Amino acid sequence: MRRHDYTRASLIFSLACMTLFWGYAVGTKPLHASSSRSQEAETLQVAEGSKVTLQYVATVPGSTGLDYGTVSEFIQGRHEIFPALEQQVVGMKPGEEKQVELTPAEGFGTHDNGKKMIVPKTELPPGVKEGDVLQNDLGHFATVAEVADTTAVLDYNHPLAGKPLVVQLKILKVEKP
Repeated sequence: MRRHDYTRASLIFSLACMTLFWGYAVGTKPLHASSSRSQEAETLQVAEGSKVTLQYVATVPGSTGLDYGTVSEFIQGRHEIFPALEQQVVGMKPGEEKQVELTPAEGFGTHDNGKKMIVPKTELPPGVKEGDVLQNDLGHFATVAEVADTTAVLDYNHPLAGKPLVVQLKILKVEKP
């Protein structure tokens, strides 16, 4: 197992999971929509099969430092984003914004104790402590939940599992199906 800086690893883990659950990231784009859009683009709205570009910021209520935001593209109806968000964007037009509250089940799922693993402490890097984020040989990230004299508990749940999310989203572009 390799040891990672918690902040860096958390960001990498979140990016990987967000890519998996939110569709593919397309990089940074300006927050404002282009003023040279055609009249047709102004009237398009999110419908089944539409290619949608959106900007979002996801936060965990009551916590600090857990904001995550990016620009992403997805095809409506292909379940490339959380289903609850997919339902909420139907009918939205470019430039429209919405705040959506997701339960843990609608976001990264409930916390699953079955995703915890007890490992010999000798398999971990020296000096590992609770809260450290490690990556195994398969590239999976785990948070060190407990460290005892001879063993440690690794938690393979997503760091946001079991937490509600508030997602502020803005539709940047809608393309015909």
